[in-house]
Amino acid sequence: LFEVNILNSTKHPTKPIYIKIPFILNEDVASIAGMMPDGSLIKDLMRIYFHQEKDPTKIDLFDHLLVKLFSSKIYTLRKKDRDGRITQVYVNSKTLALFFYYILKIPKSDEPMRIPKWIFAAPKKVRVAYLKQAFDMEGTILKKLTEIRFVSKDENFAKDIKELLSLVGIESHITFVPRLYMTSGQYRVSIYRKGNFEKFKEVGFRIPFLKERFQNLLYKYDIA
Repeated sequence: LFEVNILNSTKHPTKPIYIKIPFILNEDVASIAGMMPDGSLIKDLMRIYFHQEKDPTKIDLFDHLLVKLFSSKIYTLRKKDRDGRITQVYVNSKTLALFFYYILKIPKSDEPMRIPKWIFAAPKKVRVAYLKQAFDMEGTILKKLTEIRFVSKDENFAKDIKELLSLVGIESHITFVPRLYMTSGQYRVSIYRKGNFEKFKEVGFRIPFLKERFQNLLYKYDIA
């Protein structure tokens, strides 16, 4: 293991992280990057934040990947939101935050969300690993089972998702939907047709109600 550390402004060492050399941008790294649309790299680069409402087990996965990739000594803080519905996780580590930003190319909270460029150049299995977590975070399937949809408020992020889908052989379309009485809207990346649904099996869903709905979609289109 190789220790990574920095010195802060008072010349005192921060908490180190430990990585294997060479550090390989593999499926685990792509997975944690794919989870960050539901997280945040705080703009002062002092901490990392993650939350999840659809599937609380994603919190455990986030913890597991941090420990596996960076250190068994990483300590996460958990708390519920004011309504007690959503578990929020914080990691107070400037070293890790800097690594996320400068090495993994995860945008800060005051920057638009984008897919890190290394994902596009990675092997297919790494691209798929990113899409798996991204669609678990921000994806859905319409009740009529006619469309798989990814939603983002950021146009360029939606375009990134469309491009990444294309690289794994899945055709998609982007539409912008304005919100009434609001200046913002949402960009929808939509996947239609049996051929694309069949290819999407490689991505799939892990969140229980979406996993069940996807199975129903496959059944509807007679996809084995």
